[in-house]
Amino acid sequence: MKKFFLFAAMCCMSVMMNAANYISLGDTVRINPRYLDGYFNVDASMHIDGMVDDWQLNADYPDGMSVKLVAGITPLEGMTINYVDRYGHDCKYDATLNVSAAYANISSHIYVQGYWYPYGPEEEGWWEPYGTAKWMPGAHKMFNLNFYISPSFRRGKVTFDGVLTSGPDQRGAVLQGVRFSHSTYFWVGYERGDVSGNGKIDIGDVTLLIDYVLGKDANLDEFQLAAADINGDGSVDIDDVTAVINRVLGL
Repeated sequence: MKKFFLFAAMCCMSVMMNAANYISLGDTVRINPRYLDGYFNVDASMHIDGMVDDWQLNADYPDGMSVKLVAGITPLEGMTINYVDRYGHDCKYDATLNVSAAYANISSHIYVQGYWYPYGPEEEGWWEPYGTAKWMPGAHKMFNLNFYISPSFRRGKVTFDGVLTSGPDQRGAVLQGVRFSHSTYFWVGYERGDVSGNGKIDIGDVTLLIDYVLGKDANLDEFQLAAADINGDGSVDIDDVTAVINRVLGL
């Protein structure tokens, strides 16, 4: 029985450690309704606590959200790696993005050799190879995906399942075969309280909401009604008017 609990604890620790290493589009992303039947860009970032020179992922996209067929992916600054060559010169390496049809698989690998001088102050002498240049621990903006958003899309999630790995490195710890799975929830709408949908919460939203509650000529579409239900109780009433006034006043 003790062995079972020890094994379970080790599994939990493994999951927790791997949860710190992943590539994702974030946790939750709101899409403004104006992007329906148009294109919407999202940045993917890699978060790692060890060095990596190779990563790959499989992407699952929801119905109504698809990556633009032509030029649907753009490398970002995180794909540029800083390293030192055998002569001690600072260099940059632009890692290549490899993609499959419909962007279902995305990967990259660093091939260039990196060098270091492990003997203290950088004096004249031979720089030694440590292995391939690598992505260092931290957060890196890797690539941008340009999605087409169907007019019928309202909500769904994009899931990245993949692996982060590396060859040996004399400088420190690397990730080897670390698997990850991360989902990003996308939804279409306005921020709660932004009844007008103009991107800010102000007195105009209060006026529009009061007119609607009083039955005046204030036609609200589905996204405005969702934004007007500030307290999320399923109805738009005087409580929501009070809530939006408090937001405008900063209370």
